[in-house]
Amino acid sequence: MTREATHGHGDTPLFNRLAYLGAVPFAIGVAMALTGYAWAGVDGRLLFTAYSSVILSFLCGIWWGGALNRVDHPYRFRLMIASNLVALAAWLALLFYDTRSALPALALGYVFVERAEARWKPNRPDLTGYFKTRSRVTYFVVACHVLMIALLWR
Repeated sequence: MTREATHGHGDTPLFNRLAYLGAVPFAIGVAMALTGYAWAGVDGRLLFTAYSSVILSFLCGIWWGGALNRVDHPYRFRLMIASNLVALAAWLALLFYDTRSALPALALGYVFVERAEARWKPNRPDLTGYFKTRSRVTYFVVACHVLMIALLWR
């Protein structure tokens, strides 16, 4: 039996650590853009945009799973529609990663997801500590987007 299972609640240090570790590639993308470093032909802008699109889609997948598993959720229909629309927007941002609209669209996607989660509570309500962590990580991620936009638009 795992340590998480014996606690009787969903908030675990593992969830929080993974959330913070998930922000590291954003910082790496910014650092690559600052230094002009490219790895295997991938520059900081592409790495940042691709990772951002994947993570934003992943967050939407969590909504989709929540909507599938909680048929009694009062915002189930909204969660299903919003999850698909935001995931499609993230995919379009990746396709057009070298335009001026991709990074602002992704940043707005993160803000939307964070605000919608606070309002719609798509998943288990007992994960309050984890969602506090997620909010902090989201603020960091949006700040990285703003920094990346500033670097690319200078």
